[in-house]
Amino acid sequence: MITISDARESMDDWESIYQGYFLGEHDETLLQCVERLAGARAARPGDPDVTAFYTLGLVWTYAHAARDADPEVARRVVAALTATPDPAAGQAACPHPAHPSDDGPDAHLETFEVLLSLLAGETDYTWEDLDGDHAGAPGSAWHCPHNIAGFARSAAGEIARYRRW
Repeated sequence: MITISDARESMDDWESIYQGYFLGEHDETLLQCVERLAGARAARPGDPDVTAFYTLGLVWTYAHAARDADPEVARRVVAALTATPDPAAGQAACPHPAHPSDDGPDAHLETFEVLLSLLAGETDYTWEDLDGDHAGAPGSAWHCPHNIAGFARSAAGEIARYRRW
């Protein structure tokens, strides 16, 4: 089973890329996230929180993939994000009238540190603390697989639009 052994380090790197002050190798960090996401998807038994953690890591850094990453790195990020299963395709029931991803990724990227901390189990926050306008149904709209897939789809679309593939 895959676990998130270095969640804080990964989140710090992704936040630094998002903020524009990362001193490391940007593309290498994105490719590491792509590989970890692939490992999380392949793990049996799988852990949806680990898969969501790495998916949202790529979403958090999508602007670098769109504008500054090597084109092959950007393609691999898009491929990883578009491989995120959309529960709607399987008609998985969802009680939420809306999800944060409905607003697009940019509207919530500032919240990703808390979101990723929750997925990694490293915070005193709760899912309900994040829900705000998206509350009203059982379970967190943030934690919902529809939300994770929505963020992945939006970020992949933005990268592809900017890269004009």
